[in-house]
Amino acid sequence: MKEVPKEETYTFLDGDVYVIDNQDEIWIWIGKDCAVEEQTVGAWVANKLDNEERGGEPAVHSTTQGDEPKEFQSLINYKVVDGDTPGFLVGAELDVVNYKMYRIAITEDTEAIDTAETEEVPLSKSSLNSNDVFVVDGNEKVFTWIGKNAQREEKFTAQKLIQKIDSERNYLPLTYTIYEGEGGKSETGFYELIGKLQKKGSDISIEDRRELEYRPEGGKSEDQQKQPEGEKKGFFARLFSFFK
Repeated sequence: MKEVPKEETYTFLDGDVYVIDNQDEIWIWIGKDCAVEEQTVGAWVANKLDNEERGGEPAVHSTTQGDEPKEFQSLINYKVVDGDTPGFLVGAELDVVNYKMYRIAITEDTEAIDTAETEEVPLSKSSLNSNDVFVVDGNEKVFTWIGKNAQREEKFTAQKLIQKIDSERNYLPLTYTIYEGEGGKSETGFYELIGKLQKKGSDISIEDRRELEYRPEGGKSEDQQKQPEGEKKGFFARLFSFFK
């Protein structure tokens, strides 16, 4: 990690992550070939700027190469070239990723009414239902699908599951939250991803993962899509923002 001197036109390497500090807002730009560990460092830097130095006041946004929104493009002049800055980070990419889907639900068999149970279910769109919360673990990316009738306890248990997944790995997976009925590319993209996983099977190779790329609408993070205009929250408060 190093500070980049001010320039009229910045050169971004597609294997790197850049954090742009614009005082009242912070942007994380993610190159298409960057490692998960670099994305984690970028999130840590943005969190440090947001919470430790500014008390959580700036809005934090993230965008991926090729999906930059107009507000980011108007912020700075930049060009993207192939490359990756040498560093101490070692990639954690696996040859094969085993996708898993978990259902978090309060059922008749649940011992306590305020406690939700977690069970692995077939990785299929037909497993989803409006009354529950589902978590799809793709190792480097974790998706939370929230049914429109899901209860608060189910959402809370889903968050604990994601935190457990985080703690078992030496890097922070990218997390996506999809609300049933929200529409747009975030929801339809998730269903398309599940459909492709059904056809290919749960064990996905590196080559197949490139075909299974999922991006929220307009390159925005889910928390940015859900955050009302003008509302300011800390970075991790927005990261886990599915308690409504």
